[in-house]
Order: sequence, then structure tokens, then C-alpha cells
Amino acid sequence: MKNILAFALLALTFMSCRKESLNPVSQGEPGVYGQGKIASGGFLVGNDAGSKVDFQLKWIDVNRKLTMSKQELFITYTRKYIDKNDNPAVADFGIKSFKTMDCKGNNEASTFSITAAEVYTLFASGTFDFGKGKVSIFDATRPSGKRFNTSDGFKLTWAFTGSNGLVYKWWSVSVVNGEVYADPANKAIIANADVQWGVK
Repeated sequence: MKNILAFALLALTFMSCRKESLNPVSQGEPGVYGQGKIASGGFLVGNDAGSKVDFQLKWIDVNRKLTMSKQELFITYTRKYIDKNDNPAVADFGIKSFKTMDCKGNNEASTFSITAAEVYTLFASGTFDFGKGKVSIFDATRPSGKRFNTSDGFKLTWAFTGSNGLVYKWWSVSVVNGEVYADPANKAIIANADVQWGVK
């Protein structure tokens, strides 16, 4: 009986001396993810002026604890080519901030468009070394009106800024792979981290 009382007293002493700030396991914070998709349109070979893609983008907080105030949109531009060793390669021209816009409510879609002309303006001054020194990515082989062709690829990504001051820009592998809430019954809240498109 004395041993039991001693152990109980020791346990109470340890519990009362525990400092929560020293706990190595931090409490999780609420978070949001995005759902972007193409609503209509496309980039067309030889028709830069008439090429436009319409998008929808939502921020989703299934716990309904956060509010997003703005969203920044980014575009990544790549191009397939054959390198100096006759091997297929991909030129990465980088990522550019496209625009910042106000967010709508939780699971409520914002709509916007991206034109081929706007993408050209973002990357017009870019250069890349395809194997023979840096050259303009829009040289004489890509004249006005025919800036893009089927070797080009584009990716839309986003960052949400919350009313708590935090920026939500990077997501886990499960979100990137579209696996979160991927049950068809939850179609309205399926997650993704980018939208990709090409030229037809």
C-alpha cells in the first residue's frame, strides 16, 4: 500500500511540474486547400489573339475555422525540345505572378480568364540556353500571332492569404495528387494544387 501511494505521489509530482511550452508535439493549426479547374476555352495553334482559358478556383476549409481574404495566381511555362545530344528535354522558363484578386467565400468559386497574349507578356523578355547559349524564348520562329504551339505547356498555381495573416501556398503530396476527399460523393470539395493545360 505504501508503494502504491509513493508511485501515485511521484506521478502527481511529474504531472504538476510539466511545462506545456516544452512539449515537443505542437498543436496542429487549421488549414485550407484549393480546387482549381478549367471551365472552358483553350490555347490554339496559330491563334494567339483568340486563345483564352476560363478558370474556376475555390479555397476550401472543411473545418470552417478560417477565412481567406485574397488569392495570388502564378503561371509556370515550359517547352519540350530536342537537346544538342538529340534527346528529348523540357525547358523550364520559370514561374511568374499573374494577378492577385479578392477571394469569395468558403467553397465558393472565383472565376477569371488567362489569355495567350497575357502569358506572352509575362514571359516576353525571357531567355533560355537550349544548348548553344542563351537566346530569346520568343525568337523569329515564334512570330506575333503564332507565339505558342503544341510543344508548350502551362501550369496555374495559387497562394491564399488568410484573415489570420498566414499564407497558404504549399500542400502535401496527397493534395498535389488530388487524393484528399477524392470520393466522387465529395466532388464539390476535391483538392488539387495546380491546373495544367497545353496548346491544341
